[in-house]
Amino acid sequence: MRTLLVIEDGTEYREFAQLFLGPDFAVRSAVSADEALAEIARHGADALLIDLRFDRAPPEALTGDLDATAKRLFAGDRARALRYLQDQQGALILARLRAAGHAQPAVFVHDFPPRRLDNLRKLYGAVQAVPSFDAAAIRAALGMK
Repeated sequence: MRTLLVIEDGTEYREFAQLFLGPDFAVRSAVSADEALAEIARHGADALLIDLRFDRAPPEALTGDLDATAKRLFAGDRARALRYLQDQQGALILARLRAAGHAQPAVFVHDFPPRRLDNLRKLYGAVQAVPSFDAAAIRAALGMK
């Protein structure tokens, strides 16, 4: 059976995947980039289902340098930088996974503008997005029927 690694700061993605994708995948989960890397090292993963926003994660669990982001993008405003890291956390986690050599197909449940999705694909390879929690669309995005 294929393994789906769900990466999120809550439980709704995992619960959805277990309920609606469970027949196709053994579902595992992680709440941070470090945990995802450890999970892949221990158990592998055939595909990734990634939450984009991590607004429930503690700041210290987020991938990205808060101070450097504040300085580089927000004239030192740490609050805006934190919101940015939270809002983009899924993409930042995917970047860490790709940098570590993990090229599994990744799916976001998000309605990305076409240009943003194209950019994600240029940067990270096999990336798909579906606009809502639709099991058939997620299966199709992962190349399944």
